[in-house]
Amino acid sequence: MSVDRRLANLGVFLLILGAVPLAVSQGWLARETVSHALELWPLLLIGAGIGLILRRTPLHFAGGLLVAATGGTMLGALLAGGLSLGALGCGNVGTATGPAVLDEHGTFAGGATSVVLRATCAGLSITPASGSAWGVTVTGRADARPALQAAADRLDVRSPDRPNIGPFDAGQDATWNVTLGTDVTYGLDVNLNAGDVNLDLGGLRLDALTLQGNAVGNSHLLLHDATVGSLDVQVNAGDLKIALPATADLTGRVQANAASVALCLDPGTGLRLRNASVITGDNFGSAGMVQSGTTWESPGIGSAAHVVDLVLNGAAASFTLNPSEGCR
Repeated sequence: MSVDRRLANLGVFLLILGAVPLAVSQGWLARETVSHALELWPLLLIGAGIGLILRRTPLHFAGGLLVAATGGTMLGALLAGGLSLGALGCGNVGTATGPAVLDEHGTFAGGATSVVLRATCAGLSITPASGSAWGVTVTGRADARPALQAAADRLDVRSPDRPNIGPFDAGQDATWNVTLGTDVTYGLDVNLNAGDVNLDLGGLRLDALTLQGNAVGNSHLLLHDATVGSLDVQVNAGDLKIALPATADLTGRVQANAASVALCLDPGTGLRLRNASVITGDNFGSAGMVQSGTTWESPGIGSAAHVVDLVLNGAAASFTLNPSEGCR
């Protein structure tokens, strides 16, 4: 029997690509275990070398199979939410350390306030504080000092241009710690390119929240005690966990491309997920949701005190409702 080598390689790749997320979602394989899959990248070179050395022997297919298996494992770990893509985008060093390169504080006048945060290759966190004051403290490399503009109703913080980002870079440039007062109503717009983001927005009032993460890993959006008018989240190549509000209604959109998104919902809160059929993988059925067409709803949603209504879109993405490890 003759086997087409190209089809065999594709078959191995697809087999492992699907097996890794399945094993993680079913609890057969710990997410922490697959978090080191990126370290397998030298096997891609080794497989290519084996293929060249053995190309005129009966074992010529071995290198291709190794490359296919390694690629399937790495991409499968990504879909399972196991890879820290912030590290991939910023190099092989973790959170930035060093002296404070920016330490600014102020007070908002109250009312509608715009906050824009644009960070590149950084660890970004937001925490609430009482009153109407704000603070931005950035530590790390001196050339990573962001530009800051502030007014009574506006705060704008942006990283300097950083053209070269790759897996062999020096690591995260900076760590941003931002505090926002709970007495102010915000329009919050966050954009992070490579790194990780942890937004604890409990107690904040947000007319609109926009979050875009590109190559982010181990990131969290905590809305448990927040009031959010509208939500727009997009994750491209990353891993994001979202703790949904428990005390107020919420409408919004979550889009994931080559990414893993986890949603955590408190008992008693209704959940409606629309257009979920375009998602690569999910656990909505096993999590107790009821499907009607392309919409999933939690049982008894009509009697719920609060309802979270989200449009989900995905390409090569996975969505998990109430994962065992939670979202915090």
